[in-house]
Amino acid sequence: MTDSPEELHLPGFVAESEVLPPSKGLGWRLLALLVGLGLVIGIAVAGGAALFTAIWPTTATLCDASDGTCSDVSLDQIAEFSQIDLPAEAEVESVQYATVEGSYGLLYATVVLPEGAADPVRSGNYRVAPTLSWAAEADALGLDNLLLYQGVESVTGPDFEAASGQRADGRTVILIRVSRAL
Repeated sequence: MTDSPEELHLPGFVAESEVLPPSKGLGWRLLALLVGLGLVIGIAVAGGAALFTAIWPTTATLCDASDGTCSDVSLDQIAEFSQIDLPAEAEVESVQYATVEGSYGLLYATVVLPEGAADPVRSGNYRVAPTLSWAAEADALGLDNLLLYQGVESVTGPDFEAASGQRADGRTVILIRVSRAL
């Protein structure tokens, strides 16, 4: 302690002269702390986004390599999984398949029937539905005579959906969206 006449000494208080001066390089240490904190937050956000994507698959990520790639799903497999009697000459335009927790399968497929083939969705395991949650996707294709279908619950169970309509060339296009227990 100094005996400066200007300093007031009170019991339990530290005199101004006893306080250490600010350390040198404090600005650099603060900057390093902020940069490190920014990196930690960035890594946490990136990890959270990756985890969110893994938990909530999008249409683009539905394919599950453990069950085969999208291109490995055959027309026969689509027909069996969706319970739609597809003709052997039908073309698979696009298909995505995935399993969820090993107990559910998801199938998104677009199939084009050969010219003149009867629409197999119009009879059997499906019935006309007034609307579907993904009807806008079917509307975007610009198909004529578009009809929406749901599976007959006593035959297929819930979550069997399809839409069909004709392209400008007259061929029937069937969009299939099925989620079912394996």
